[in-house]
Amino acid sequence: MSKGVEGSSPKADGKSSSKAKDRLSNLVEHGIHKAGKFGSRMATKVKNFNPKSASKLVIDAPNALKKEYKRAGPSGVITKFPALTIAIFLFGTLFFVYHSGFMDIDDANPRPWQIKKEPSLNVNGSLDVYLPEGDPVADAIAEVQKDWSTNVLIIYVELNGSSSNITDRGILLEIDRLEKKLNYLQSDPSDDVDYILSLSTVVKEVNSSAPRVTKAFIEEAGELGCNNNDDCLTRDVAGQLSEQVNDWEWLLGEYSIPSQDRISQIIDQMYDCYDEDGVEKCEPTPGLDKLARDTDGDGNLDRAVIIVAVNESKETNALVNYYRQVMNELSSEERPCDPDEPGGETCTWAARGLEMSLTGPVPITNAVTEFSFKLFWKIFPIAVVLVALGLFVFHSDLLQTGSIRAVQGIKVIIIAGLPTLCSVFWTLGIIGWLGYEVTMTVIIVGPILLALGVSYGLHITNRYAEESGDPYEKMRIAFASTGKAVFLSAVTTVIGFISLTFTPMAPIATVGWALSGGIIVVYFLTMIMVPNLTILLDLKKAKHPPLPVFDAAVDIPLKWNIPVLAVFILLIGLSGTWGMDNVEENIDLLGMAPEDEPAVKKMKQYSSEFEAGQIGMLLIEGHIKGDSDDNIPENDDPFKNLQGIENLSAKLNLVDHTSAVSIVFLMKSVGVSVNLSVTDLQVPC
Repeated sequence: MSKGVEGSSPKADGKSSSKAKDRLSNLVEHGIHKAGKFGSRMATKVKNFNPKSASKLVIDAPNALKKEYKRAGPSGVITKFPALTIAIFLFGTLFFVYHSGFMDIDDANPRPWQIKKEPSLNVNGSLDVYLPEGDPVADAIAEVQKDWSTNVLIIYVELNGSSSNITDRGILLEIDRLEKKLNYLQSDPSDDVDYILSLSTVVKEVNSSAPRVTKAFIEEAGELGCNNNDDCLTRDVAGQLSEQVNDWEWLLGEYSIPSQDRISQIIDQMYDCYDEDGVEKCEPTPGLDKLARDTDGDGNLDRAVIIVAVNESKETNALVNYYRQVMNELSSEERPCDPDEPGGETCTWAARGLEMSLTGPVPITNAVTEFSFKLFWKIFPIAVVLVALGLFVFHSDLLQTGSIRAVQGIKVIIIAGLPTLCSVFWTLGIIGWLGYEVTMTVIIVGPILLALGVSYGLHITNRYAEESGDPYEKMRIAFASTGKAVFLSAVTTVIGFISLTFTPMAPIATVGWALSGGIIVVYFLTMIMVPNLTILLDLKKAKHPPLPVFDAAVDIPLKWNIPVLAVFILLIGLSGTWGMDNVEENIDLLGMAPEDEPAVKKMKQYSSEFEAGQIGMLLIEGHIKGDSDDNIPENDDPFKNLQGIENLSAKLNLVDHTSAVSIVFLMKSVGVSVNLSVTDLQVPC
C-alpha cells in the first residue's frame, strides 16, 4: 500500500503541474484578449472624438450643474464626479505637501522623501517676537536696534591639554583669521556682521590707537588760529603731516595682531594691580574678565569668547550653518605653529589644543526652532496612527458586538481621516507657499486640525450610515441636516481662534491666523471630499444599540442637570482663581532646547566657566563724543557722562554672575592719557 502510494505520486504531480500551466496560459490569453479589446475601444473613441461636442459639454457644464443643484441640492453637485473630484484634491495635496515642510531636508536624519533644500516655512526665530507690542522692553530693544544689533552669537574659544595661552600670538592670529573671514568688510554691515568684540579686537584696536591719536592731535593743532577760514596755512601743513603719519602706520601701529612683546604690554594694561601686605596682586579688569578667563588656575588664560553681533539680512539658519562651515574649514588648515617661523612645523587647531564652538542666543534659538519642527514631523505621524486606530476601534463594531468588521473600520478611517490629513498639509503648505512669517508655535496647528477635522467628517458619515436607500439620496439627507451643524461648528471655531489675532504677541497671533485659516480649509475639504469618499466606498454600517456606558453617561446630565451644572461652575471658578494663581511661568530657553545640541552644551559650559549667561544691554543716552563744534554745550565736556557710565559699570559688576563691558572699558584699553579738567582720563582715539 505504501509502495503504491509512492509510485502514483509523480503521476499526480505531473497532472497537477500540467493543469496549472494550462490555467496560467488561459489567463494570459484572456488578459491579452481583454487588453486588445480595451485598446480597440480606446482607439475607436479617440478616432470618433468630436472637439465640437467636447467644447459644448464644457460650455454647458455650468448649466448642467445648476440643473443638478435644483434636482439634488448641493450634495448632488459635489458628488457629480466622485472619482475625478477626489483625484483633483489629492493632486492638490501633493503640491501643498511640498511647501509644508514635510519634504525639507533634515541633515541630521535624512529620509528618502526629504528632497527640498530650502526651508518651506518662513519661521521668525528671533526672541523679540515673543515680547508684546508696546512693552517697555520691546520699545527699548527697538531703540537699541536703530544703532546696534541685538542678535548675538558667541564663539567659545578653548585651549585644552596645552600650556599655551589665549594671549599667545599664534592663538590670537587664529582668532583674527576667523574674525576677518566673518567680518570681511570692516565697518560695513553688508557682510552680515555689525560688530565683533573679543580679546583679539581689543588688542588690534589698542595697537592701532597711536597713529590715530597722533593724527587727531595734528589735525586739532592745525585748526588753531584758523577761525573757520577756508584758506589756512596751519591746516594745510597739518593735512600733509597727517598723510605722513599714514605712511608710518607700520611703525606706529596697525589694526592687526602685533608682536608678542606688544601683545603682552597691552594685556598687562588690562589688569588692576594693588599692594596687599607688601605683596603685589593683580586681578583682571571686568572687561578682560568678560572676554577671557583662567579656568584651571595656572595663570594662563585658557578660555575666551568672540561676541559677534549680526544683522537680519540673512536667515538665521543659513547664517549659523555658514559660520559652522567657516570654522570647520579654518580648523583643518595647517599653518606655522610658530608664526615667527613661517617655514617651520605646521599645526591645525587640534594640534594647538584649540577648539572654537558656536553658541549664544541666535544659535540656541535656531536650534530650538529646528528641533520643534523636527519633533513635529516625528510626533505627527504617531498622532495620525493613533487617530486612525481610534477610528478603527470605535467604528469596526469591536466594542459594540465583540466582532470586527475590518472593512467597515478601514472605510471610516479613509472617509474621515484622509480629508483631515489633506487639510493639515494644505494649511501648512499654504503658509509656506505664501511665505507668511510664522513662529515655531505654528506646529500646534497640525494636532488641533487633526482632531477637529475628524469630528466634522464623522458627523456627515454617521448621518449617512443611519439612512437607507439610494447613496445619493442618503447623502442629500445627511447634507441637509448634519451639514448645517458642521457649518455652524466651523464658524464658531473660527470666531474663537480669530480672537487670538487681537493679542499684541506675534506667536499667539500667528497661531490664531493659522488655526482660523486651517478650520476654513478643513471645512472646505471635508464638505467636498467626505461625501465623494462615502459614495465611492459605499459605507454601510450595521445598526445596533449604543454601548451601555454611553447610555449611562448621557443619562447623568439628563437626570441630574442642576448638580452637573453646579460642579462645572465650581470647576471653572477654581480654574480661574486658585488654578491660575498656581500656574508657573518658567520660560527657560535652555530648558526648551535639546540637551544634546552642541550650542546648548557650550552655552551651559560658558555660563559655568564665565559665571555669565545671555548677553544683556543697557541703553544709556548722553553725549560722550566730546565735540566743541557741534553747537551742543553738553557735548563740550563729556567727562561727567563717561564717569557716570564707569560708576554704573562698577555697580553692575557687584551683581552675582554679571560683568559689564562699556565704552569706558575700551577707552581705558587704549592706554592714552590726556589732562582734562585737572583729571586724568583715558580717552578714545
